[in-house]
Amino acid sequence: MKHESPEARLIREQARYIRILEEQLEVCKEQLKAQELLIEEQDQALALFAEAFREEGK
Repeated sequence: MKHESPEARLIREQARYIRILEEQLEVCKEQLKAQELLIEEQDQALALFAEAFREEGK
């Protein structure tokens, strides 16, 4: 069985950690996009509600 040098092990662990961080970043980007879409939909709903409220007040 070949033993890994401490440097090689460190590099392998760092590469694994970087892959995990990249995956987490992608998840965060997807969450941000979903939040932005939700905010846009809420803005549209609020605008419709405000318009209906104004019409009712006339």
